[in-house]
Amino acid sequence: MSNVATTIPQVRIFGGSPEEVRSVRDFVGRLADGCPVADDIVLLASELATNAVVHTASGRDGTFSVVVRADDTWARVEVHDLGSDIAPAVRLAASPEESGAGLGLVEMLADRWGFYGGPSGRVVWFEMGWR
Repeated sequence: MSNVATTIPQVRIFGGSPEEVRSVRDFVGRLADGCPVADDIVLLASELATNAVVHTASGRDGTFSVVVRADDTWARVEVHDLGSDIAPAVRLAASPEESGAGLGLVEMLADRWGFYGGPSGRVVWFEMGWR
């Protein structure tokens, strides 16, 4: 990553509206500039931000934050939201529900991903490496 060659986290807080997802893409895109998997990092960050707005209390006049940690061979993106009673889950491709489809992309493209927290606040994260 040409712009971020350190593990010092870069953090930004966003309003809980769908329009902010574009701002997340811009923020993460600037930090991932020059990285061989930059497009995938931006895509997955966008999916997690969309989930924060659509499926958590962040989307009800709240906020969420995005944390990016990166080095020359890996990146970790975290989306901190205001929580939900429903845990994030990957849906099967044949599922009629659209909800959970984005996490399928995260599972497919990221080296690792996960979440912790619950109704009062949650973090959903992914990591990607390259050589």
